[in-house]
Amino acid sequence: MVENDPYEKLRRSMNLFFLKVPKTKSFLNMLAMIYTPEEAEILSIFGMPYIDEMRISRIVKKTGKDETEIQEIFERLVKKGALFKRIDKKGKVLYSLVPFIPGLFEFYFMSKADPPDKMKQVAHVLEDYFFTTFAPETFNSSKYPFFRVLPHQKAVEKVIELDETVPTEFQILPFEVVSQYISSADRIAVGICACRDHAEIIDGKSRCDHPRDVCMVFGRVADYWVEKGIGWYVNQTEAMKVLRRAEEAGLVHTTTNNEFFGPELPGMICNCCACCCFVLQGLLKVNRPRGISQSNFIPQIDQELCKICKKCIDLCPMSAIFYHPPHLDDLSDNFVYIAEDKCIGCGVCASNCPHNAITLKKVRSHVPEKTAAAAAARYEQERIH
Repeated sequence: MVENDPYEKLRRSMNLFFLKVPKTKSFLNMLAMIYTPEEAEILSIFGMPYIDEMRISRIVKKTGKDETEIQEIFERLVKKGALFKRIDKKGKVLYSLVPFIPGLFEFYFMSKADPPDKMKQVAHVLEDYFFTTFAPETFNSSKYPFFRVLPHQKAVEKVIELDETVPTEFQILPFEVVSQYISSADRIAVGICACRDHAEIIDGKSRCDHPRDVCMVFGRVADYWVEKGIGWYVNQTEAMKVLRRAEEAGLVHTTTNNEFFGPELPGMICNCCACCCFVLQGLLKVNRPRGISQSNFIPQIDQELCKICKKCIDLCPMSAIFYHPPHLDDLSDNFVYIAEDKCIGCGVCASNCPHNAITLKKVRSHVPEKTAAAAAARYEQERIH
């Protein structure tokens, strides 16, 4: 019976997370490639990923299994990136499920605990499930996007430097400035981008030359990465250097749709490219640019300063910038323009324009929920289906 399938039971537990994992054969196959039937059965007793934490003694009581056996299973799964572990302030070790994303996908490929051939098999199944099922579900199922765009620091600094008089409701707020946003995190870790690693596993070679050591997490996920050896701690200054390097490479800062980091749910900043990264690729493949919360800014092009070098066109992750060839003899209609309905306000164009012809303008004042937990609850409350 389906009800007794350990992988379906595990999927139902993972489905308690805010980003749902619809039931398909490919998802159950992926779970079977990562977990043994015994592991899946044991893990299915957990509740919501990240939130429902248990000690080994409680698992032993619920399953009736030997404590040493459970300990060995759990440490093996932690090493594989298939189970979350943290140590609380009293020194107690707590375990919890990881959701599909953000969690299992990143941790599994970053951990590299399985043989390369096995990881390639998992990568193909995972990619199929993500783009055919998970991305349409995630980007279309709620009126409140779970992810949001953080505009480039350099681009926002240019707005501040302009020192224009703006209405109070359009003043730049801390959550809109990446340096101030990360100031609410007490522990920061950087690791290798799982998306670009995943793309290389699929293709057999690097898909792009974007930097990989730019994935950033906070709080207890930072501790998890460092303990597993897949990340390293950085301070605020070092974190900003990482983000600056990501900006110079034309990567997009994406994070959860909240104002600052709280203790309930882990925070992260992904630095995404449209060729490899699942958030941007998902948006493009399901044709849903508003599936992520765009920033409160829109780029504007000063046509007098623009030299039509087309660098912004090449860099735009959403393919939202176009060249308009001239019709007139005086070439007055020879320009570059932005399709605002496709723009997510990332600031890649503004921060990388060699002629300073592009600036960001604050055009809206959407304020996200304060914490990741509140954002997740809002995502659930405004669920469409």
